[in-house]
Amino acid sequence: MNNFNDANTKTITVTGRGKISAPPDLITVSCTVSAKDKNYSALTAAESEKTSELINALIKAGFEEKDIKTSDFTLNTEYENCPTADNKWIRQFIGYSLSRDLKLEFELDSQRLDSVINAITSCEKAAPAFHIGFTVKDKDALSDILLEKAVKDALHKAEVIASAAEMKPGDILSISFGSRESDFVSPTLFRGAAGGAEPLRCAAKINIVPEDIVSETEVTVVCLLA
Repeated sequence: MNNFNDANTKTITVTGRGKISAPPDLITVSCTVSAKDKNYSALTAAESEKTSELINALIKAGFEEKDIKTSDFTLNTEYENCPTADNKWIRQFIGYSLSRDLKLEFELDSQRLDSVINAITSCEKAAPAFHIGFTVKDKDALSDILLEKAVKDALHKAEVIASAAEMKPGDILSISFGSRESDFVSPTLFRGAAGGAEPLRCAAKINIVPEDIVSETEVTVVCLLA
């Protein structure tokens, strides 16, 4: 899009697009342990027992306790609407619910992933729901390459458009880009729950080759025209 402000100052505004594709080199595993009980002390004791079972299983699989991070901890009070004898409804307390999300990251390694899945599915009391994602370790490096490609694309477009108008792009007046950063995650996901342990143990023997991460961004460049 060309934007001429007045007869003396001519500018061109162009949008450049950058796109990259990269293979994942990092596995992220997220597990959710949950418990419900009317008694708060019993609730926290049950959650602690389940969490300890999961952490100990992962330690046996070769990780250190400091590698296993709590990413979310949620406590809720639960109610339900109940009818009374005089056909009215009251909100009645039914108990507490508590959930903890644990996160683990390690370099892409199919054998180590197998051991993690086996460790999680061995937790009969915790029976955690979990999902496995694939990303990259150096997100900043990919972000830099992405922006560089977008700016180069914008400048190339400015040169082509200016040349077609028998002009030349001059100094850059401004460069703007969106504030949202890419999370650089592969579209390949693995979801499961320890309740279906046996099928998941079979799945653990399958070599998962995740799809490449594809990310795009845009920048807007304003240049003088000469």
